Amino acid sequence: MEKQEEGQQQPLTWIDQQANSPYPIWALSALSFASIPLAAKRLPGIPSILQSFAFGGIFAGAGYVTHVGDAENGAGIATAWCLSWSFLNAKRAITSMKPVPLVLLSTVVLDTVIYGKKTLQVNGYI
Repeated sequence: MEKQEEGQQQPLTWIDQQANSPYPIWALSALSFASIPLAAKRLPGIPSILQSFAFGGIFAGAGYVTHVGDAENGAGIATAWCLSWSFLNAKRAITSMKPVPLVLLSTVVLDTVIYGKKTLQVNGYI
C-alpha cells in the first residue's frame, strides 16, 4: 500500500472517490454539449446555445484540471460553475417539467454535491 501524503486522507465514501475523478464533471460537460441541438430549437427549460457551449467547455476544463492531478482546484472550479449553472437555469428547468432539463439539473446537483463536499473539506469548513 502506498504511503499517503501528510494531510491527505484515503477516500472513505463513494462521493469522496468520485470527487477525485474527472468523470462526473465530464459527463455533465457531455450533456451540456448534447443539449445544443435542443437549445437551437429553444425548447423550454434548456439553457441557451451560448450557455450550453460555455458551460460545456468550462465543465470539460474542470475535469481536465482534476485529470492532471489537481483534484482540489478541479473540485473548486466544478463547484463554482455548477452553482452558477443552477442560479441561471434551475428555475426554468423545474418549471418546464421536461425530462431533458430535469436530467441536466439532476446531474448539476449531483456534481455540486460531489465536488462541493471536497471543496468544503479542502477549505476546512467540514
